[in-house]
Amino acid sequence: MNDPFSPLSARVSPSPKKSGTTWVNVSPIPDDALPPPEAHPSLGKPSGRWCYGNSQGALLGFACRFDKSDGSKEFRLLTLWRPVSGGRLAWRWAAWPVLRPLYGLDRLAERPRALVVVTEGEKAADAAARLLPEHVTVTSPNGSKSAAKADWSPLERRRVIVWPDADAPGRAYAVDVAEQAQKAGASSIAICEPPTSVVEGWDAADAENDGWTCARAEAFITAAHSTAAKLNASKHASATATGTKKPSGGGSNDDGNDGGRHRRPAQRDQLMGLTTAVDLWHDEAGECFATYPVGSHRESWPLASRAFARWLSVRSYQETGHAPGRQALEDTIRVLEARAYSEGPERVPRLRVGDAEGKAFVDLCNAAWQAVEIDSGGWRLVDRPAAAFVRSGQMRPLPEPEGGYGIEELRRFVNVERDEDFIMLVMWIIAALRAIGPYPVLVFSGEQGTGKSTISRLVRSLVDPNAAPIRAMPKDDRDLVIGAVNSHVIALDNLSSVPNWLSDALCRLSTGGGFASRMLHTDRDESVMQAMRPIILNGIPSLTDRPDLAARALTIRLRQIPESERCTEAEFWGDWATTAPRVLGALFDALSWGIGHPPSVRLPRLPRMADFARFAVACEPGLGFEPGAFLAAYEANLSDVAETTFEADPVAIAIRDMIRTDHPSGWNGTPTDLLGALNSRTSDGTRRLTLWPQTANSLGSRVDRIAPLLRQQGFRVDRKHSGSRTISIAPPAGG
Repeated sequence: MNDPFSPLSARVSPSPKKSGTTWVNVSPIPDDALPPPEAHPSLGKPSGRWCYGNSQGALLGFACRFDKSDGSKEFRLLTLWRPVSGGRLAWRWAAWPVLRPLYGLDRLAERPRALVVVTEGEKAADAAARLLPEHVTVTSPNGSKSAAKADWSPLERRRVIVWPDADAPGRAYAVDVAEQAQKAGASSIAICEPPTSVVEGWDAADAENDGWTCARAEAFITAAHSTAAKLNASKHASATATGTKKPSGGGSNDDGNDGGRHRRPAQRDQLMGLTTAVDLWHDEAGECFATYPVGSHRESWPLASRAFARWLSVRSYQETGHAPGRQALEDTIRVLEARAYSEGPERVPRLRVGDAEGKAFVDLCNAAWQAVEIDSGGWRLVDRPAAAFVRSGQMRPLPEPEGGYGIEELRRFVNVERDEDFIMLVMWIIAALRAIGPYPVLVFSGEQGTGKSTISRLVRSLVDPNAAPIRAMPKDDRDLVIGAVNSHVIALDNLSSVPNWLSDALCRLSTGGGFASRMLHTDRDESVMQAMRPIILNGIPSLTDRPDLAARALTIRLRQIPESERCTEAEFWGDWATTAPRVLGALFDALSWGIGHPPSVRLPRLPRMADFARFAVACEPGLGFEPGAFLAAYEANLSDVAETTFEADPVAIAIRDMIRTDHPSGWNGTPTDLLGALNSRTSDGTRRLTLWPQTANSLGSRVDRIAPLLRQQGFRVDRKHSGSRTISIAPPAGG
C-alpha cells in the first residue's frame, strides 16, 4: 500500500478552455517560487486564508474565504502551476487535481495514535483544535459537496469522529466523510449530533464563540454515534430512492443486504465503533488500560476490569437498545487489549497519589474524578491531572480540602502522650500523601481503651479512605499483595504479634520490593508486583521486636482516654467530618512548602529512612514547627524503639550479659562456641523459647540480625570467614 503521508506528486489538470494552455500543478511549493497574490482579481482581498501543507509541513497551497457585499461568502483555492509546454510558474485560483490534500496533514503525521476529528471547513477545524487539544482535527477543501474529491487515505487505521455543521449540507457532508473514511480503512467512525437548540449552520467555531470549554467539547464528541449501521442504512435508502432492486435469491450483494433485508453489522464491530474516543495504554508490566470520557470527566480503568465492561455495555444499550452478548464483549476487550499493548503508549498507573511534570497529585476519588495538584506555588483542584490515576472498587473519596487552617486542627483528635509523637504522626501523613517513598511503618501502641483502632481509621481517612479502612492480619504474602494492589495504604488492626514472614513482607513493602507468585492455570508464568506502600499497624504488645522492622518504624504511644473525654462514635466522626477538610488543606500547604523548599540542612546522621527524614525537615516551616523539632523527636523515637527491641530479644540480652560479666575485654570464636557459651549461662525456660536458636547456623543468622541493636548499645560485632567462620564481639568503649 502506498504511504498515505508521502508528498503529493504533480498531477496534470486541464486549463480553462479559453486559455488553450494545459497546466501542471506544482506541490509542494518550491522555496524560490514567487509570493502568492494578496487579492483575487474580482473578489478582492480574502477575509481568511488557511495554509495547506503535506505531512512534513511543506506548503501545498491556500484556501481563501471572501465575504461578499450581499452577506454571502465564497471560497477559492490558490495553488501553484506551470505550463506543460514550459515557462514560468504561476499562482492560479484553481483547485488541486483530484485527489486533493486534507487540511491538517502535518498534525496527523505528528500524532499517529490520536483520535481524528473531521469538521466542515478550515475555520471550524481550527476552532475544534483549540477545544480538543488532545485530538487531531482535519477537514477537506472546497466545501461540503467535495468530500469525495479529497484524499482520505491518511485516515487508514485511525479512529475518526465527524463534527458536522447543523444543517442539511452538514449532515450530508458527515455521511460522505464517513463513507470515504470507511473506504480508506479507518478503524472506527462516529458522527456527532449537533445540539437541537443551536442555530442553523452551527459548527465548532460557533461552539467556541458560545463559550464552550474543552470538557464540554470532549463530552460532545464522546456522545457521537457509531456509523456502521447508519452507513448501511444510508446505502439502503439511496438504493430504494433510485429504484435499484435487490437480488431475490439466497445470495447476498456487495452492500451487505440479503434478499432485500437490511443486515445489522456484527455486534463486535458495533462495540468497537463505540470505543472511538477511548485512549488505550499499558504499563511497564504489560497490563492494559482504557481512559474514556464519562459525562464531563475522564476515567481510567484496566481493560480487564468489571468497570470497563460495564461502561461498554451501557454505551451499547444507549446506542442500540440492546445489551451486548458475553462473547462479543469478551472479543471486543481482547482486541482492545491487543491494541493497547501494541499501539498504545506506556504510562505509570497511579493509585491515589502520583507525580508528573514536577508536581504532586492526590486523587480525591470523587465522582468527578478530580485531583489535588500540589507544587511550590500551592495546591488546587484540577479536573484532568497529569498523573494517570486508576482506581479500585474499594477506594472511597477524600474530603475536598479547605485552605486557611493550621495543623493544630488535628491535635484534639489524636490522644498521643507527647507533642513529639504528634509531630512524627503529622510527618508520616505528609509522607504518605506523596508518590515518592520509602515510607516508614506507623505503629500505634497502647493498652486497651486508648483508641488504637479509631486513630488508625482517622489517619487513613486523611490519606486513602477505603471501604474497609482497617483489616485483620493477612494469612499469607498473597493476601497482603492483593491489598497493596488495590489500596495505597495498608492498615492492619489489633495485632497480637508480627510473625517473621509478615515482618519481612512489611519491610519489603515499606521500602519497595517485588512479590512474585505463579499465575493461575499456568505452570511457568509468573505474576510479579512491585510496590511501595505506607503501612499502619496497631496492637497492645510491642510489634517491632525484629530489628529490621524496628528500623523502619515510627512508634506512637497512645494515652488512656479519661472517661471525662469520651464521646459517642456518632459525635466523634460527626465532628471529624467537619474538621477533616481543614486538616487536609493544612497538610497540602505543608506538602507544597516541602516541594518548594528542599532541605538545605545536612543531617548529622542519616537514619534508616533517610529520604523520609530529609523531606520531613523540609516541611517543618510549612507546619509552624520549631526548626529541628522533628529530627530530635525522630531520633529519640528510633532510640526508644531500638531499646525496646533490644530488651525483647533474648539472644541480644544474653550476649550483652555474657560480655559484661564473663568477657569484659571481648569475645572471639565460632558460632558453635558462642551457642555453647550462651546455653551454659541461660536458664532452661529461656532455651525452650521459640525465639532461642537451637543450632549454630541459626545462631549465626540471628547474630547478623541483631548486630545493629548491639552496635546501638556500643558493642562492636564482626564476622570473619577466613578458613573458619568466627564471630568477634567487643564491649562498649570505656566498659
